[in-house]
This record gives sequence, structure tokens and C-alpha cells, in this order.
Amino acid sequence: MATTEQRLRDVQTPIRFSVNGRCASVSTSPAQRLSRVLREDLGLTGTKVGCDAGDCGACTVLLDGEPVCACLVAAAQAEGCEITTVEGLAQRGPLYDKLQKSFLTHGAAQCGACTPGMLIAATALLEKNRAPTENEVMDAIGGVLCRCTGYRKIITAVLDVEGGRSLQATPDAGQAVGNRLVRLDGQGKVTGAEIYGADEIPAGALVIRAVRCPFHRARFRFGDLDAYVAENPGISAVLTAKDVPGENRYGVISKFADQPVFAESEARFRGEAVAAVVGAADVIERLDLAGFPVSWEELPPLMTIDDALAPDAPRVHVDRKENVLVRGRVVCGDVDKALTEADVTAE
Repeated sequence: MATTEQRLRDVQTPIRFSVNGRCASVSTSPAQRLSRVLREDLGLTGTKVGCDAGDCGACTVLLDGEPVCACLVAAAQAEGCEITTVEGLAQRGPLYDKLQKSFLTHGAAQCGACTPGMLIAATALLEKNRAPTENEVMDAIGGVLCRCTGYRKIITAVLDVEGGRSLQATPDAGQAVGNRLVRLDGQGKVTGAEIYGADEIPAGALVIRAVRCPFHRARFRFGDLDAYVAENPGISAVLTAKDVPGENRYGVISKFADQPVFAESEARFRGEAVAAVVGAADVIERLDLAGFPVSWEELPPLMTIDDALAPDAPRVHVDRKENVLVRGRVVCGDVDKALTEADVTAE
């Protein structure tokens, strides 16, 4: 039986609004995310999607002049509204040109994933207050997360928009040492023109949907996966741990890598992936995983560090004795003695 969410996705409704000064009309589900409408239906990939949950703010756009997370706005809510994405900021007058140059001058655009959201949030502030305080800038961009700059460069760039330093050309030779260099790829990042991996999908590409554990800890067993694929047109394959080439684990540091790509027989946390269904985009979009052949046996969870360190605790990972990832020893010398005997000290 189709769920309410599925029925809403199956309804296609004409929705009309203005985007970057132009009238737009799309036929989509009223419940579709505005971020997907902008990126997939209208090709405005300058709006980035980081979390799809309203946490990161990368997808921030202006909706009737107010900054909103496009991933949290249903398409139906945009009916009759005026939307501005990063691609349309230049049309809002010289303010954006100054803001763009200030971002480039101060190195506020680095990886660029958050940059469109930051520019939108800053524009919303500056259009109301051309001389904001540092606290006002911090409050305005606080809903957009950045992992590159530490925010200082972004805050400085916004504060320096009016009467700030002019954009300096990158020196080809000579006095380069000590000078801030403008990123060669910066222009595309502040205009929304830079293309990222998720911005271009080859025609006919297959997509996947993860099957995740609904419990904090559980054993699981698959049914007939081959039959499931055969009985569901548009599904090409189901991937599990046995399909992972090489070792089924990953991590930032290879020595400590212990997270499996897909759990094997037991899932350790709610949301851990146990399989992935592969198929055509329209099929995966409407896929109801309630019919996926997997059975679960809920187990007592390990919710705290104390739970995991208890003498009778089950191992989270079979090769981690006592559920300890790594042990180390830290030794601290005599700091005062070292300073006293040092030939040179700096404060």
C-alpha cells in the first residue's frame, strides 16, 4: 500500500514563481523540496545541497527577500513567490559586485560549497543594513556552516564591503611573498558557475538508495534478493557487504579504520547501511522499502561509553578488544625547568 509520502510524490502540480527576475513554471509534486526544483528542474546548480535537513545552510536562497533553506521549503510554498539564487545576485545591483569582490579579496571563498549560502545570507543583511556590526554579521551568517575559513575571512569580507580594499590582481612575479593571492577558481565559486560532482549527472545514470537499520542495534537476515530484483522493474541490483571489493571497512586513518561500508549480519547503530538498492532514478524516487526482503532481531543497544566498557559488553567490532579503538601514553616534562634552561624563549 502506498504511503502518504509516496502519494504526494506521485501528484504532479503546475507551480509558478519568479526566479532571478524571470517567470518559471514547473510541474512537480507539491511536497518536492525547492532545492531539487531549482537544481534538477531549472538547472540552477549554484544552490548547493549539503545536508537536506536545514542544518548546514548551503542551500540558502532568498524567498521574497528573506533567506531560507531551500531544502526545507516545499515547492508548493514557492507558488507566486520571488526567488533569488546565487546566480541572480548580480541583478540586485552594485552591492553584490562589491560583496563578490570582497569575498575574493579576503579569501572568503575556499572550497566553495558554503559560498552561495554565505553570499545569500550576507546579501539579505546588507540590503537592510549597509553598516552592520560584527555581531550582526555573525548572526546573519550563523545559519550557514563553513569548514574551511573558520568564518573570520567571511566576516571580514562582509564588514569590508563598503569602502573596503580593492581586488588585487595575482602577481605573476616579484612581490608575491606576503601578499594574499586571489584564488584562480574563485570567480566561479562566488557566481555559482563552478561545477561540482553532484551538479552534473550523466544521462541514464543509475542511482542508489540505502537500506538502513531501524534499531540502535540489531541482527539482520536478507531474504531472496535475486527475486526482489526480478519482481521490481527498474531495479538493477541490490548491493551488500559481499559485493564490496577488498576489505569491507573504511576510515580516515587506515590503522583505525573499522566502519564497514555495509554492515554484515549485525548493525551497530540506527541508520547504519546494510544494503543499497540500485535502479533508475524515477523508480528509486518512488521506492517503498517496506517491501525489501530483510528481517530484524533487535538487540540490547550500547548507548554510552560506560555501556561499551562494561565487562560483559558485546564487542562493537570483533577485532577491537574491550571496545577500545586505541591506547596511548602521554608524558609531560617539567615545563618551568625547560623554560629556565632554554637559550631563547618567545612569548
